[in-house]
Amino acid sequence: MAQASVVKEVGRKIRQLRLSRVGPKMTQEELSERARISVSFLSMIERGERSPHLETLAKIALALEVRLADLFLHDDEPGNVVESMFRPLLDACRKHSLGKRDVDRLVSVVRSLFA
Repeated sequence: MAQASVVKEVGRKIRQLRLSRVGPKMTQEELSERARISVSFLSMIERGERSPHLETLAKIALALEVRLADLFLHDDEPGNVVESMFRPLLDACRKHSLGKRDVDRLVSVVRSLFA
């Protein structure tokens, strides 16, 4: 994949992740504030006009509460369809700051429900 194409895809993915959150959609202003970058720079990244440094991508991923690797995943790749199906569950766990113990309890409830 050419560099320009990668830059556009990463920008598209950032925008998608920003808008696909559970609850109210995150604005560019909110994301730029959380990632400590300017709104104009974030806008250029999302449009694929600027190629951000790895440190900037790490800040954006942290602000979106996703793994850095998630910024490089394509929705149409095998395995990502299943992962995207579970995205609302992952977002809910993150939103409520569930720890390991809480996740274990949640898994137990799910097992009981569908046993």
